[in-house]
Amino acid sequence: MKRWRWEIAAGPGDFLPLLVGFVLLALTVPSFLMLLIAPDANSGGVRDPLLVIHAVGILLGLGFLVLGMQLLSTPGSLIYRLSHGRFFGR
Repeated sequence: MKRWRWEIAAGPGDFLPLLVGFVLLALTVPSFLMLLIAPDANSGGVRDPLLVIHAVGILLGLGFLVLGMQLLSTPGSLIYRLSHGRFFGR
């Protein structure tokens, strides 16, 4: 019996990882900055775990953003080289 395989991206040209990355960043970055810049006076014990959770959300968002850029970029372009780690090419 063949098991069903769940994938976030179907293949080249799929924009879903890019969309997920933008949504995660749009949800986590503003609250992360507000916790860093102007924390509430009564948020003593819950501030640090929230910062960690939001930092993980930002890292996941950036990861999905890079995955989306890898799938949508064409070979030879600057975005393709940056997202695949080929900085110094011809």
